[in-house]
Amino acid sequence: MSGQTPPTHTLLTHEALIMSSLEELPTVVFPALFKEAFAGRQTNLLKAMVAAWPFPCLPVGSLMKKPNLETLQALLDGIDMRLTREFHPRRAKLQVLDMRNMYHAFWNIRADANDSDYKSKTLDEKQLVKVLPRYARRQRLKVIVNLSISSHFNKSKAYFLNWAKQRIGSLYFCCIKMKIWDPPDQVIRDIFNVFDPEHITELELNTDWTLLQLAHFAPYFGHMKNLQKVFLAPLHKNTSPIINITSATEAKCVHKIISQFSQFNCLQHIFMKHVHFLRDYMNQVLGCLMTPLETLSITQCLISQRDFDLFSCSQNLFKLKHLEIRGMILYALDLMPLRGLLQKVADTLEILDFQWCRM
Repeated sequence: MSGQTPPTHTLLTHEALIMSSLEELPTVVFPALFKEAFAGRQTNLLKAMVAAWPFPCLPVGSLMKKPNLETLQALLDGIDMRLTREFHPRRAKLQVLDMRNMYHAFWNIRADANDSDYKSKTLDEKQLVKVLPRYARRQRLKVIVNLSISSHFNKSKAYFLNWAKQRIGSLYFCCIKMKIWDPPDQVIRDIFNVFDPEHITELELNTDWTLLQLAHFAPYFGHMKNLQKVFLAPLHKNTSPIINITSATEAKCVHKIISQFSQFNCLQHIFMKHVHFLRDYMNQVLGCLMTPLETLSITQCLISQRDFDLFSCSQNLFKLKHLEIRGMILYALDLMPLRGLLQKVADTLEILDFQWCRM
């Protein structure tokens, strides 16, 4: 076969023949053939190709712009085929099924490329799975996803999560970016029973939980040891008050949440919006951090003079590249500590945003 694109359209008209000869097909034909089968929703061929995939990584998420249940089922059926003891394709090398919806250069390699070109495009995936336990890397295929969790899942997401729950012991599931939109408690428990929080690098928390509910979530939060970026944005402004509990209980909840920040080994970006319960506690949050921040974004939060005073003396702010304070009432506060901070970050600060602040 010559030229930039193999004649996959012709091949796909002979699906049965292709499926019976996957072991003999040139490796370089697989990506283009897989893309055509995926676009044409040829589920039987997709299933067989996943099972016989000759590369370490299958970045199928970049092809899944619009979820289709039948296509998803075919992909997962192909993984199930690999799990059966009777099925051992000679060239199968799949180690990582990457289901994240993101660009991947793997699919753009020319058809006349050699195996080394494809392998070089999977190096990022190999670096990624270094954080996984050794036994997982050695024994189990990894399934990597980004998740948006809410009270309602579409059919494809519900099918995948149910499939994953039934294969916890056979596969290793890894979520890199997680968005949480006010799901029931049981859904949270189910998700973290499948996905180890340790591998989450970005968390976006959009909920109307009370402090008591946030405190119940705190242990999961603290186990996200590789968290690099966190967005805390309650859907309602009344997160702080809790009806029918004592101030001591409320303080205990806040402390439980704040103490989790000491567990993060590489947190560098914090975004907070409407997080009123941290008023007067910012010094504790910043003091808990294990690494200096690059980004601090505080939007429409209640902030006190006590919070402001620590800005000029918190060493975890001295390497800021992005400082954003928006929608805040500042005219009644002494802004000298802020001036002191700006002097200390003059060499690193790239973005400074004070929109909609009353100063």
